[in-house]
This record gives sequence, structure tokens and C-alpha cells, in this order.
Amino acid sequence: MRKTGNPGKGGLSRRQVLTGGAVVPAGLMLGRVPPAEAWCGPRRIRPVDVVVVGAGISGLTAARRLVQAGRSVLVLEANDRVGGRTVNLDVGNGVITEGGGEWVGPGQDRVLALIDELGLSTFKTHVEGNSIYLRNGNRQTYADPDLPLGPDALADFVQAATKLEEMAATVPAEAPWVAPDALEWDGMTFGQWLDANSLSAEAKWLFTLVFTIIVAEDPHESSLLRILHAIGSSGGIAHMFNTTGGAQESRVVGGSQLISLRMAEDLGRQVILGSPVTEIRQTSEDVVVTSESVEVQCKRVIVAMAPADADRIRFVPDLPVRRAALQRKWRNGTESKLFAVYDKPFWRDDGLSGQAITDLPTAPYVADNSPPDGRLGILVTFIGTAGSGDGLKWSDAVLNDPTARRAAFLDSLTTLFGPKAGQPAQYLEKDWVHEPWTNGCVSTRAPGTLTRYTNAAREPVGQVHWAGTETAILNEGYMDGAVSAGERAAKEVGDAL
Repeated sequence: MRKTGNPGKGGLSRRQVLTGGAVVPAGLMLGRVPPAEAWCGPRRIRPVDVVVVGAGISGLTAARRLVQAGRSVLVLEANDRVGGRTVNLDVGNGVITEGGGEWVGPGQDRVLALIDELGLSTFKTHVEGNSIYLRNGNRQTYADPDLPLGPDALADFVQAATKLEEMAATVPAEAPWVAPDALEWDGMTFGQWLDANSLSAEAKWLFTLVFTIIVAEDPHESSLLRILHAIGSSGGIAHMFNTTGGAQESRVVGGSQLISLRMAEDLGRQVILGSPVTEIRQTSEDVVVTSESVEVQCKRVIVAMAPADADRIRFVPDLPVRRAALQRKWRNGTESKLFAVYDKPFWRDDGLSGQAITDLPTAPYVADNSPPDGRLGILVTFIGTAGSGDGLKWSDAVLNDPTARRAAFLDSLTTLFGPKAGQPAQYLEKDWVHEPWTNGCVSTRAPGTLTRYTNAAREPVGQVHWAGTETAILNEGYMDGAVSAGERAAKEVGDAL
């Protein structure tokens, strides 16, 4: 299994150590203080206006906006790389593939503006050719996005999607808990709603598959209100489902981690890696932030972490009950990513796009993750403990055994794309379940979370403010949500100062 959580132990260069083993263009280096073990306890450094906890897209965006506004900032990151839930995996010969969040699309204005501001560019996800639809052993090809559903399944899919869109229209993006039916919808799971409202097994299976991939969790674990909020605040079902014109339309040239790497480069030694924050102590006059390497006094703090990850920090005085309970109850999705790398994207020669939707438990959704010039071919899929028994659930044997997992994935790819798919030049994995400083991947919400804890995810607590995609009003869970949340937190702090 390819991990990026422990760089520096496998003969990595100094530049790779500073970036967590990620592939980084020459000259793109981060400033760093000596490692914590070089001191006998945290070293007190000069005060700053704001400490940002977390060097993912959201935290670094907040820091960038504050520096642009003339504030002094220090970013503390527990991991030994920046990027949070984005990371570039080294395929070799200057090629990367994205181990975490990667896609951007129309309507995601904040992340697209930031990409442009940083001098980065995007390229379209490869969709030329026919895609594959396989269910119950029946393999069909189709032109994206026209899925080859049977007449009954198509009619049922349309009626269910129409109902969901109508319900979502009543859910305010900024406060879903005040929707007229919020208590009822937050009291059930999306899976329960599908069970009661889908007449076609195929339509229900498709909804289950796609939303499992999107929220990285079984719909029977996700609040219906959370899904309705996502539909209404992320562009609608078609936008969430589709590649062309949808949320998966484009990728960042050089990989999505470059967004964080470029911002960290600009911040230089204002970013300290390998320095997990252990305590945030508020007084009537200031805040003292203690990490494993440094202790710093500041006026305001932005915690840019998922609520579950923020629960690692000791807060003095204690957090309000709603916020503390939210952190203990929070859970993120359980998906990871698998990659098969080939000498070329051979499926394109066969008239295929590389995209597949299937009931194969080891490859429910497959996409072409090749570099923009197509010099190598890369296929990616998603795995996890999620699944309702409708062909999405991986067996424990496959989940826990890397050899069995690789064999099962390649067997599925062979079924979809032919014998060549069973002979990759490389096989890579990115496991998010066992990341040392990140509690899973995409944010989800169990029933009762939204109505019970309402705005606790982003409501400031004294001099402590919250960022991270989980606090976004629009596009929560996407990179765009991470950017807008960082900008919102930076404005809060700027106004307060």
C-alpha cells in the first residue's frame, strides 16, 4: 500500500520530506523550523495577529487572505506536508495522480478563481469515447451522460430526482436546520428515503452507488437533510453526477495539491510542518496556541480542520457544549482510492472513455485519471466500508489484504476493459482511513447532526474561528467549499481585528 503519511523514511529527498513525498516542481519549497525533537518542549516565538491551525486548502486560503490584508500570520500543520485531503502521488517520469480531492467544475467559482490567481491551470477530464455500464452481468456502452437505463428504471430515476430537487429547494443553504421539514428529514437517512420512494431496483441502485461515491458513506448512514442540502447548495443532482458540465469536469494541471503548495511557497516560513497543535488557551486579552514545536501568542485563531480532527486539541476554557458534542459525534467518510497505471491509455484506442459505472464491488465507479498529454494511462476507482448490500460493499478480506485487493481490482478492470487492463505497469493506493492526522475523507452527517448542532460547525467561540470545507455554505465537501470557508473565516477575523 502506498502511503504518504511518513515521508523521510524511504530515502526521500529533502524536498520530498518537506512536501510529504509529493511531486513538486523544482523551486517550490516550504519554509520550516527545526523538528520538534530538536528542542526540550515547545519554543516560544514572537506573537502574531493570527494563528491558522491546518495547512490544507482552507487554512492556507485563510492565511493568504489575511497576509494580503496586512496581518501577521503563522500556520501550524500536524502533518509533514501541506494539502490536507489533497495529495499528489508520484507515478514517475514527472507524472502524478491525485490521491485525494481532484475535480473542479462550473459553479465552483472560488476555487477556480484561486487556481487562476496562483498561476495554475486546469484541463478537462477525459470523456471522449463510450463509457461502460455493467449491471447483473450485462455490459453496455453509452455516450456520457446518457445512461442506458431501462424505461421503468429511467422513469423512476426521473421521478425520484424530481422529488429530491423539489425538497432540496426548501432547504436554505446557509441554515438547512430551519427548513420547514428539517426535523423529519434529519430524523431519517437518505437510504431510508430511497427504500420508500424508489420503485425500480435499478434506479435505487444507481442513486445508492453515486451518492456513496459522492459522500463516501452508505446512504443508510447519511442524513436525508444533509443530502438535500448538498443537492441544493452544490448545483443539483445532474451537476453532482455529471463530468461534462458537472462537478467532475476538470482537473488541475500538475495535481490539486499544487493549490496548497503554491500558497505555502508564498507564505514561506510562516508555515510550520510536523507541529500538531495540542492546546488553544483563550484569555481576556489574547490566545496562546501550543504545538509540539512552538508556542505562540496571537489575537485570533482559525482552526481549519474537520470537527473530528479538531477534537484532538485541548481548549481552555472548554468549548461550548454544542461545539464539543459536534466534534465528538462527527465522522467523515471511509473511502480510499486505487490506481492502475499503464504504459498508455489503451482503452482510448478501443473507443472507450475510461469511465465505468458498475455493480462490481471492486470497481463501482472507474474514471480515466491519465495526465493531460496521455503519455501514461491511469484508471482510478474508490473503495471503502460503505455499502448497503447493493453491490457496493467490499468484503473484509479485500479491505484488509492488499494482495487480495489488488487482484480483485485488476480482475474487475479486466472484465470492463479487456485483458490489457490486468497487466498494469504500476498499482497505487491512497488510504484515507489510516491517515495519522486526517479522520477520513469527505464530510458526511449522521441523522440528527444538522438539527441538533445547527451552526456549531462555523460559529466562532470567543477568539477561535472555524474553517474547512465542512463549514462551507456552498459546495460543502468540495475543494471549492474549502476555499470559500477559508475566505469567510479570514473576513471574520479581519472584521474582528
